Amino acid sequence: MQAEIVMIGTELLLGQIVDTNATFMGQVLAENGINLYQKTTVGDNRERINRALETALARADVVLTSGGLGPTEDDITRECIAEVFGRPLELRPELVEELEARFRRIGRRPTGNNLKQAYAPEGAVALENPNGTAPGLMVEDARGIVIAMPGVPRELKPMLKDHVLPFLRKRFNLSGLVHYRVLKVCGVGESAIDTAIGPLIRDSANPTVGLLASPESVRIRIAARADTKAEAETLIDAMAAKVHVALPGLVMGVDDETLEGAVAAQLRARGWRLALAETHTAGMMAQRMSTADAASFAGGLVLPAAACPGSGAAVCARELADAVRRQFGAECGFASVLLEEAGQARAVLLTPEGALEWELRFSSLGEVGQLRATVSGLEHMRRHFAGVSEPPW
Repeated sequence: MQAEIVMIGTELLLGQIVDTNATFMGQVLAENGINLYQKTTVGDNRERINRALETALARADVVLTSGGLGPTEDDITRECIAEVFGRPLELRPELVEELEARFRRIGRRPTGNNLKQAYAPEGAVALENPNGTAPGLMVEDARGIVIAMPGVPRELKPMLKDHVLPFLRKRFNLSGLVHYRVLKVCGVGESAIDTAIGPLIRDSANPTVGLLASPESVRIRIAARADTKAEAETLIDAMAAKVHVALPGLVMGVDDETLEGAVAAQLRARGWRLALAETHTAGMMAQRMSTADAASFAGGLVLPAAACPGSGAAVCARELADAVRRQFGAECGFASVLLEEAGQARAVLLTPEGALEWELRFSSLGEVGQLRATVSGLEHMRRHFAGVSEPPW
C-alpha cells in the first residue's frame, strides 16, 4: 500500500508552530512497513484542501490528515472531506452524547460551536478520541481512504497508534515492519564518514544505510525490513558491527544516547568528577553535563570570551583548568581559552592520570559556533577516556 499525508493549518505555512505531527506520522508509518511517498501542507482554505485531498487520493491508497477538526470557523476539514466524497454532513447523536459527557467531566458546558464536532460525513466511521473533543474520521470510496485526525499531538499520537495503524495492518494485510537504529558520530565530517562507510551505503539492500548531518553529529541510520522487530534487530546488529569496524571507536552513542551522557558514564566508572571553565561556550558544556549526571559534574565557571596572547594560551588554559578543579574539589578540570586567531581556542583537560591539550576550531562565537565548540570539547574527553585514537582522515 501507499500512503500520503496532508497537513492542514495556515499556522503551519506561516511557521507559527513546528510540524511535529508529520515527523511522528512518517516515523510510525515507516516502522510498520507503510510506504509514504509524499506530504502536502495546506492552509485553512476550502478549495485548496479539496484539491489536495483529491490529488492525494489519485496517487495513494490511504490519505492521512492532521488538523482542522476543531470547533471554530476555520476548522473545515470535515466539511472538505464531505465535499470530496460527495456525502452530506450528519449530526451523530452518539457523538453529541460523548461530547456532552466529556464537558461534564471537566465541569463545563459545550457551546453551540462545539456541536460542530459531532457532525460527520454520511457513512464515515468516527474514531474515538479520549484525549480531546474532536473525534477522528474515516471515509472511503473506490478511490481510497481518507483518515482525518486532530492536529493536537497528544490527541493524534494515540489515535494513530491505537486505532489507525491496527486498521491499516488488518485491511492491507501488513505483516512486516521497518525498524531502524541510529549510530551517532561527533567530531568527524559527513564526507569523511561517507568515505569510510561508502561501500556499506552503496551496496546495502536490507538493511539500508544512510547519513544525516547536523551541527552536533552525523547520524548513521540503519533500517531493516523484517517480519518481526527481533528479526530486524538481528539484521541491524550485523550491519552495525561493520560500521564499528570502519569507524573504530568513533560511534559515540545510539538513538537517544547523548555525548554528555557518554562522558558522564566514563567519569562515573572512574569515580571522578569534572569541573569546567568556559570562556566561549556560554555555559553550554556545564548545562549539558549537569543534565546528564549531576553526580559526575562538580561545577563550572562561565568567563568572558577574552583572547589570551598566542604564546601564553596553553599556560593560561592549564592554569584555569587547575584553578577550577581545585575550586570545586574535582578530580578533573577542563578549560578552553580563545586564541588571538579568529575561530580558534586552546583546550586543556586535567585528570589524575595526566593532561590532554588540543585546539578547538569553530566558525564564530554565535550559537552554532558555541554548540560546535561544546561538542568538540566533550568528544575529545570521550575519546580520551575511551582510549580512542584520532581518525587518520
